[in-house]
Amino acid sequence: MREEQHEAKPAIRVQGLEMSFGRKKVLREISLEVEAGSVYALLGRNGAGKSTLVRVLLGQIRASGGDVELLGRDPWKERRGLMEEIGYVPEAPDVPPELPLADVLGFCSRLHRRWNEELALSRLEHFGLGGKIRFSTLSRGQKAQFQLIVALAFEPRLLILDDPTLGLDALARRELYEEVVRDLADHGTTVLLTTHDLDGVERLADRVGILDGGVMLCDSKLEDLKMEWTSRLGGEPALEEIFIKLLSGGGAA
Repeated sequence: MREEQHEAKPAIRVQGLEMSFGRKKVLREISLEVEAGSVYALLGRNGAGKSTLVRVLLGQIRASGGDVELLGRDPWKERRGLMEEIGYVPEAPDVPPELPLADVLGFCSRLHRRWNEELALSRLEHFGLGGKIRFSTLSRGQKAQFQLIVALAFEPRLLILDDPTLGLDALARRELYEEVVRDLADHGTTVLLTTHDLDGVERLADRVGILDGGVMLCDSKLEDLKMEWTSRLGGEPALEEIFIKLLSGGGAA
């Protein structure tokens, strides 16, 4: 586990967040903070509200109530400026499928003033991807790797990953996480990720939040959470075991 870095303001602050679509309330009184330079894992079953929360954080939709700040700013009111400092890897690829990778990088470089061409090309080479390859010909793991290259090429202060390892095999998941860890070490990037890969994230996260039915069941440092459940169960449990017990009503952490 990396040493925590402290700043006056958290990279993400959510207080009393509510989100409704018509009469359906999908997020209820969500509060959390993500310290700068840390990794926050947002966990939950399908339909728990994780992707909705990510869309609010990215300023794609406006919360029905509560307060949200990213890097000290309101993502709904200041989305354009914030996107210069936030890297994002969505669950489903959003790259034009027939474009060669070099063309995608060239297009993105014109969107970001801090674009680091050398960094992007070095990562492309690291993953064994050629610039002439079309995005549509990549495997699922390579598509995730390429989207991470794009998200990190302008050296964002905050990286948001929405289930980036979904459908990837064990090797591809490990390579993706290793690249995230590498960037954290090099640039101190703050990371928030949603994932179903509890085993992988257990080796990466500083803090975890567990959503169920739009309610935050748990928001805790991973170390503290495991310590609490160790005392409850008489032995150190894996994060997956804690997750299952919480969602099955085994007690709030």
